[in-house]
Amino acid sequence: MHETDLLLLLLLAHVLGDFYLQPLSWVKDRLQWHFKSPKLQLHVSVHMGLSLLALWLWQWGYGWQHDSLMAVLLALTIGGSHYLIDVAKSYSNNGLTAFLLDQLAHLTVLLLLWSAYTDNWHWWPPQLPAQWLLVALTYLLVLTPASVLIGQLLRSWRPELLALPVQGLLAGGHYIGMLERALLLTFVLLDQFGAVGFLLAAKSIFRFGDLSRAQDVKFTEYVLLGTLLSISISLDIGLSLRWLLGEMV
Repeated sequence: MHETDLLLLLLLAHVLGDFYLQPLSWVKDRLQWHFKSPKLQLHVSVHMGLSLLALWLWQWGYGWQHDSLMAVLLALTIGGSHYLIDVAKSYSNNGLTAFLLDQLAHLTVLLLLWSAYTDNWHWWPPQLPAQWLLVALTYLLVLTPASVLIGQLLRSWRPELLALPVQGLLAGGHYIGMLERALLLTFVLLDQFGAVGFLLAAKSIFRFGDLSRAQDVKFTEYVLLGTLLSISISLDIGLSLRWLLGEMV
């Protein structure tokens, strides 16, 4: 459907304007001067220009079926909303949450304006197939709930490790485990068991040095237990999900 092409062009314009055509000096200027930042105004102008170019390219490709003045107004609206969202972000701590909320706000505005411009509201309310909901639930299960389960299973051995010196990033193992399980689940769903073996081999290589230098056998055994539990949970859940999806077809 050709309306989707316009949405993709607008998203492309957003990515180019926000991540490729915005120098770090512009970001620092916005964080310092907030709504008074001249670089923020320049950044917004870039977004408006790119959005207008996307709209005109789409109109040119599909026979100028929409009013060109409306395209200009839409680009101005995108720029105005971008200005307000970025000003709000400039007063935040500029962390991960602020970044995600900022991008979510921009994408929501683009989606709403695109829907209004093309009169395409078929995507709302969202009607997700049961398979999608099941996959989303499964990914949520292999992240934090699986971490909690592994922690509980290894809880009885944890006091024996408290005397060991703390090394590595704070909670680094927790996030590595979650990413590992998400990748394993993805590979299982895609029927890429070779990639599963590659991931496990790569982790073993990186972990070998740490474990071979470990002075305490308990630490080595604890890490191996955690790794094997993480792998087992991911594979079991992934294979179960594949079976359920096959039954639902």
